[in-house]
Amino acid sequence: MSSLLHPVGHLPASVYWFRRGLVLAVLALLFFLVLRLVPGGDDPKNSAAAGPQPSETPSAKSSDKPTPKPTEKTTTKPTAKASSTPPPKDVECSSSNVRVDVQPAVRRIASGATLNFLVKLDAVSGECKAAVDADSLTVTVTSGTDQIWTSAHCGKAIQRATLVVAKGKQGVSTVAWNGFRSGPGCLPGQPVAKPGTYVVKAEFSGRESAAQAFQIS
Repeated sequence: MSSLLHPVGHLPASVYWFRRGLVLAVLALLFFLVLRLVPGGDDPKNSAAAGPQPSETPSAKSSDKPTPKPTEKTTTKPTAKASSTPPPKDVECSSSNVRVDVQPAVRRIASGATLNFLVKLDAVSGECKAAVDADSLTVTVTSGTDQIWTSAHCGKAIQRATLVVAKGKQGVSTVAWNGFRSGPGCLPGQPVAKPGTYVVKAEFSGRESAAQAFQIS
């Protein structure tokens, strides 16, 4: 014990004390380094900092969710509306909504032969019903200023009918002429029409057609 407090040697005592202090300092430094390197030292803050930290793992929620099935789209087919052709409008044909035309079936006949005239009604606007009879339709055959025959004398030549007239749809009535002259009452025994050029015209509800010529040979 006396040797520790009073070092013995040929060197001064301060040298021995310096050496002892240096050794102690080295030992203290080693002890401090050991505490720093070894986990679980006496510093709770350092130990907590050096402790294992929980690592973030990728969430498995996205993989756990079931994959939604594609929904089938239901397409509704448009229901076809039943189309029905509307009945003709109950409008009476008159001189304001129809056009009248007359054509001889042939342009040349023999004297005394029967000739048919085709009376055609065309709609000017809209749709209408033409009541054809001897009162509404008149067909007349002339030669110059001479009236040869007219349905006003022979009303039976006009066939009674109701024709539906519309744009693109003609109403046609056929009127037969026996090739003879006519008089009031359509009495028989009238003279036959002589060879020559004749003209036929029609009138429906006050509207006249253009004149059409034909020949009798």
